[in-house]
Amino acid sequence: MSEWPYMNEIDKEADAQFFGAATAASKMFHALAALVFAVWCHRYQSFRKPLVAGRIIAFGACMLYLCVEMFDNGRRYVMALCYILFGIAASSSTILRAYVAAISSHADRPKAYSGLNAATMISIIVGPIIQALFFWIPYPGYQIIGSIKFHIYSAPIWVAALTNFVSVAIICCIFKELPRRAKSQLKKDTSVMSFSGIKARFEKVGQMNLNWPTIVLCWIQKMNSTLSIVTITTLTSVILMNNYGWSGSHTVVAMSVTMIIVGILAVLITCLYFFCNLGKYLQQRFAFLIGLVIFLSMYFFSFPWEPVSNPLPSYNSTADLGCNPTIYPWCETASAPAAPLLLIVIGLVMGVGIPLSFVALDSIYSKVLGPINQSVMQGAMIVAEDIILIAGPIYTSSLYTHFGLGTLWTVNGIIVVIGTIVWILNMKRLKQYS
Repeated sequence: MSEWPYMNEIDKEADAQFFGAATAASKMFHALAALVFAVWCHRYQSFRKPLVAGRIIAFGACMLYLCVEMFDNGRRYVMALCYILFGIAASSSTILRAYVAAISSHADRPKAYSGLNAATMISIIVGPIIQALFFWIPYPGYQIIGSIKFHIYSAPIWVAALTNFVSVAIICCIFKELPRRAKSQLKKDTSVMSFSGIKARFEKVGQMNLNWPTIVLCWIQKMNSTLSIVTITTLTSVILMNNYGWSGSHTVVAMSVTMIIVGILAVLITCLYFFCNLGKYLQQRFAFLIGLVIFLSMYFFSFPWEPVSNPLPSYNSTADLGCNPTIYPWCETASAPAAPLLLIVIGLVMGVGIPLSFVALDSIYSKVLGPINQSVMQGAMIVAEDIILIAGPIYTSSLYTHFGLGTLWTVNGIIVVIGTIVWILNMKRLKQYS
């Protein structure tokens, strides 16, 4: 949450477009590294080593982040490198899905994955709480050694660096490796990771009698819903600082409170599915439609409608607060909706819309594929998501930089409307999978 405020604080040449490109680079390396960690785990029959490697990379990224002010020039590029390293480190955790599948029975698998998802939800809550605890240490904070400082932006990274030691200790002392496979079985399985093995699996999938129109529909809707997520995660901090003239500290605190609420809502949605069997009472085709409507509500209710919006605050060149017209040409003519309204709809989208739509779409997609080895087709769904995760930050930041919030909200809103109409037109077809 503090990436953009901190980058803007220490390197005034950074703009929203550069931040979007850095975010896209992080997502791209995350996707590539996930494949590397998966191959490493598969070929060498080890979960522990890739997980430890991920924590070592994360620790190195934390150290580089804390030392960024030691560089006199080009600090934004150093921070971009940090984002890339954080993305690579995070990709090591993707192999845990395979580990959970291996150690759990078929009957217990939903609960096992719910536990894995619950850990993610808890991190959504704990992370912002840690961030908010240090709001009273504004930048530049306390000097530790030379240019290494302790302040609202760096404090969470200090905590993250220390937790890596805890993670490594847990991985090495508590985490249990799976039994090693026989050499004959390993040789057979290794061929799957080769180019010829992958090609053979794709050819096999192509020969199956699958419901391809519905499969493609799920891919498109995954990209459609992911676009709104990318827009929020990439630009919320930028919008709060540019369109409302908020300081970096103010932005971080507001985002921390919002994300805490998001985490609580997301946990509640997960509990409704896990304990109350929400999927039994709410058909998943309607659940996903509700998610799309929530996405659309963000673009409608937080659109800068002139009668209920305010002009952007004048740019303060001394404090570098507000919308700089030399970077964003629309500053003097644009308006912004009420900040509380924007944060409320963002919280609703991330806390309710995202978990509701993702669970529903994943459930429908899995049922469409049927009783087959779904690894290749699930990988295709991940590729569809990664396309938006990589291209989305560049698209959203560029459109915002050149044309402003209103244009970005209009284009995204039209995309969501089209996706919603397509989903409604296919509701009858989706009934058997709901």
